[in-house]
Amino acid sequence: MTNTEALSFLALFILAITLLLKDQLIMAIIAIVPLVATSFKYSFPQNVKKPSGHNH
Repeated sequence: MTNTEALSFLALFILAITLLLKDQLIMAIIAIVPLVATSFKYSFPQNVKKPSGHNH
C-alpha cells in the first residue's frame, strides 16, 4: 500500500465515521463502499508464485 492509498483509506474511514455520528446513514454507506473495495484488494495474496508442476 502506497502512502497515497493509505492516506485516502484513512480519509474515507474518518469521513464514514463522521457521517455516521451526524446521522447521515446514506452518505456514510456511500463513503464505506470504496473503503470495503480497497480492503478486498489487500485481503487476497498479491504476486504469489504458483508451482509449475515440473519437479525433476
